[in-house]
Amino acid sequence: MMQRALILSLSALFWMLPATAQPTAFVGGTVVNPEGAPVVEDATVVVEDGRIAAVGPQAEVDVPANATVVDARGKYLIPGLTDGHVHFFQSGGLYTRPDAIDLRTVRPYADELALIKERLPDTFARYLRSGITSVVDVGGPMWNLAVRARADTTAKAPRVTVAGPLISSVERPTLDEGDPPILKIETPAAARAEVREQVEAGVDLIKIWYIVRPSETPAAYRPVVEATIEEAHAAGKRVAVHATQLETARAAVEAGADILVHGVFSKPVDDAFVQLMVENDVLYTPTIMVMERYSEVFTQQLDLTVPEHRIAHPEIIGSLFDLRTLPDALMTPGRQRGIQSTRPVNPDSAAIRNLRVLHDAGVPIVAGTDAGNIGTPHGPALHREIELMRAAGLSPREILTTATVGGARLAGRDDLGTIEAGHLADLVVLDDDPRTDIAHWSAIHRVVKGGHVFAPDDLVDPTPVDVVQGQLNAYNARDLEGFLSFYAPDVQLYTYPDSLTGQGLDRMRRSYGRLFEQAPQLHAEVTHRMHLGTTVIDYERVQGMSPDGPVEAIAIYRVLDDVIDRVEFVQE
Repeated sequence: MMQRALILSLSALFWMLPATAQPTAFVGGTVVNPEGAPVVEDATVVVEDGRIAAVGPQAEVDVPANATVVDARGKYLIPGLTDGHVHFFQSGGLYTRPDAIDLRTVRPYADELALIKERLPDTFARYLRSGITSVVDVGGPMWNLAVRARADTTAKAPRVTVAGPLISSVERPTLDEGDPPILKIETPAAARAEVREQVEAGVDLIKIWYIVRPSETPAAYRPVVEATIEEAHAAGKRVAVHATQLETARAAVEAGADILVHGVFSKPVDDAFVQLMVENDVLYTPTIMVMERYSEVFTQQLDLTVPEHRIAHPEIIGSLFDLRTLPDALMTPGRQRGIQSTRPVNPDSAAIRNLRVLHDAGVPIVAGTDAGNIGTPHGPALHREIELMRAAGLSPREILTTATVGGARLAGRDDLGTIEAGHLADLVVLDDDPRTDIAHWSAIHRVVKGGHVFAPDDLVDPTPVDVVQGQLNAYNARDLEGFLSFYAPDVQLYTYPDSLTGQGLDRMRRSYGRLFEQAPQLHAEVTHRMHLGTTVIDYERVQGMSPDGPVEAIAIYRVLDDVIDRVEFVQE
């Protein structure tokens, strides 16, 4: 209790960041709101004291004389996005869930948590760089409250809503380093006591992990679920429930759950369940991608989006390929069987079909990723979830509604989700029309959070080493578009020192496209790296390129303006 009360008292001492003093006016762009709200062409949006003071056609909105004017002609303004399901106590890398794959002999879990905390400012910035101005952390250690407090006092950070430790039907001792994210609660009385303690500490939501083993039914744990929800509602707190099986989800909604933080993965939903969701106005967060990403990492068939390659932390993405180089002794038969049994999400999966059915029935949908889990990076992962929602048949504007209005509802905010007077000034300025192609959502010109305007490079400005590591990650994923995104259009390829062997992205597309198709076991490992100014020198060992065994080479990269414009290869 003392530790939890201390976290709350510390967070109360922090002052909120001051709002911008000078008004800002975005002039000439197209305001694209979610469905049900107006689209305004040739618009003016005036931001004052961190809120939207006025929005409308240029002819109808006066620009204050002292305003900073941003020319938005040819641009598109959307509300800031919300990722409705994240976990800050997880990194998204390979070592972050020892209960899923135990690699603590490679990286102690305490070290993993220390890295996560150290990188928090960077993680915050990557959310904004992805167009995400709000997130909902749906469960973790009590230091989640300190994460929220830190975000509140950090300019380059999203708004953070948090739940505390998960009230769970199962235990996860490998995740307990003294402040556990998951608590096995076995009785209704214990559940009520835990809810009271979390409410006193200051959580925004209560979270239940409703896990039912194949030999059990939801009925066994339902008294704890009901007690948790009743106690939380009495304290004015909503309850989010992890329940991915249809009957478990049904039991959670019948017990009064406000939010299902995952979709139903197990089988198609039935009419009775759909009606139950509609009648109770339960929020539904599909998180389609998270199971896909575990499968892709464990089978080493990772398929990241270009925004993930470009925006996610390159070291965290790089760790996802470590399964190729870890000692065989770590890959126990049981672990190998688990990896072999994983399957990626397909367009006809129950998760995708259920999203379509529930959306069409009018169930409020919230876009969320489960970011922090293995293979689901903080920030740009939302762009993959958006792709999967599009595969479910939702239109770009319908998806925008889930990631704005839906996210605002989950966060409990009535001043977010649309660009309208009186709302908080959280918005994203895009170069291309978000209604015509969801890929345009990553063409970010500016991000505005609470009236503070950020250029993409203000948020994440990659070093030359980051760029080189990013292209290496995409190479190991055999992701041609991700790989090429790190190279300049007129890139020059040399055999050291001055023999030009190729130039331009078309040349690279042809040669590397063939290589990625013909070498399914391709993997490059950096054995040594040197960095001086704009130059990065990698000593590489490449598996899968030659039937004669590994190829040793040195690659000398020159990085200018965040892309590689020259490479010299030295064959050893």
